[in-house]
Amino acid sequence: MTHSSQQTSSEGANPLRSTVAVVRRGWLVVLLITAICGGAAFTFSVLQEPIYRSTASLYVTSGSEANAQSAYQGSLASQQRVTSYTKLVSSEAVVGDALERSGLNISMADAKAAVTASTTPDTVLLNISVEDSNKAMAADLANAIADSMTTYVSTLETPSGGGAPLAKMTVVTPAGESSNAISPQIFRNTLLAVAVGLLLGLVVVFFRDRYNNRVRGEQDLSAVAKSPVLASVPTDELLKKQGLIDFRTGATLAAEAYRKLRTNLAFTSVDNPSRRIIVTSALPAEGKTTTAMNLAAALAETGKRVVLVDADLRRPQVYHRTGGMGDVGFTNYLKGDGSMADLLQPSEVSGLQILASGPQPPNPAELLGSKKAGQGIENLSAMFDYVIIDSPPLLPVTDAAVLAQWADGVVLVARANQSRVPDIGAAIEQLEAVQATLMGVVLTDVPTTGGAYKYGYYYTSSDVVKKPKFWSRIGKKKAHQHQNIEVALEPTTTNAS
Repeated sequence: MTHSSQQTSSEGANPLRSTVAVVRRGWLVVLLITAICGGAAFTFSVLQEPIYRSTASLYVTSGSEANAQSAYQGSLASQQRVTSYTKLVSSEAVVGDALERSGLNISMADAKAAVTASTTPDTVLLNISVEDSNKAMAADLANAIADSMTTYVSTLETPSGGGAPLAKMTVVTPAGESSNAISPQIFRNTLLAVAVGLLLGLVVVFFRDRYNNRVRGEQDLSAVAKSPVLASVPTDELLKKQGLIDFRTGATLAAEAYRKLRTNLAFTSVDNPSRRIIVTSALPAEGKTTTAMNLAAALAETGKRVVLVDADLRRPQVYHRTGGMGDVGFTNYLKGDGSMADLLQPSEVSGLQILASGPQPPNPAELLGSKKAGQGIENLSAMFDYVIIDSPPLLPVTDAAVLAQWADGVVLVARANQSRVPDIGAAIEQLEAVQATLMGVVLTDVPTTGGAYKYGYYYTSSDVVKKPKFWSRIGKKKAHQHQNIEVALEPTTTNAS
């Protein structure tokens, strides 16, 4: 089992690890949504006009020292009155009198909306607050309403027959201009938006992961195919440009993946090795032609005689990727224009020859299903150790399914984060319908960040030349000992008398 398959299996077994894996795959989406929410909240808060609050505090007393029976009864009566006074603060009588006294240029509706009243529990204090973008106006209006309340309560609490008021209000703390705005609270709003963005990002990531039907790794591919994953080919920009790997240059990640594919194919049927292999995919642009080319080159690397057949008669790709001629090839043989041996073209890979597609026919499926096509592949099988056939994708056309009757097995290719699980399942159903042998699946374009390709085990020429200091010291010591032995064995010369 490969490192990546072990990883995905452990993710499925451990819910916590699976959750972490989902977040790790979607961390960029989470970060982006969080940044957008936080940035939007910060920008909105900064652009808001600051609001200032000014508060005046008033003390309420009931009765007087002459007619008060006790301090307790007076305090209790004051507390009961304070609750009622909070409703009077925003009355038109109080607010209108305050505006008339202060001469502030503000409407009655705006003034009533800006003022609030509150009480401190178990006290006789009444707080009058005004909120406005103009700090000076907020203070002036709060003081004007406080003065108006003292007059209004005095008038209201005076008995109809005259005499001293039953309750009075005294301003104990006048309102002043506030230097700090109460809103917007930029830090709080930004922090709250970041938290909401983080939660929303996680919801999006888990929702996408739940309903995402793309093949993300070996576990997804093997689950739908119910066949072994023969190889996972990592993303390689050089591979995308050239298509065919030069296996003589060393052990790159992609080269090792195709060597692994070659090795695993040999173990799929040990008693009856498959020598005629079709490479196909569910849909176009999933890496089937690149896989066929490099599988053929990897087999030729072992000294085997290999022929690569371009049987994609609709959109041939092999000939121009390998530098051959596309107008002479398989369809020429099918029309009877020559033998297979006459139509083969050499390649830059030793031991690998190419059979191009030839002129494009109007009926590819009929030609590939003909007995002459089967006889041609049989002839190639007699001439070469391996016949690797690049065929069209399975779902758009039936060519690959028709061609499968002339092969020993089929290798199905899928591209990571592009191929969809239902498409893979439909392609396999087509192969099963024609009783084709699915040897295994190959996953291409696998991201190299983490997973199976996190660790390298390759040497460069500089690694071979450079030796660890420990072994260098041992080498120097042995050399010195060897030199001493040679000196000891050297004959001594004496002067003859």
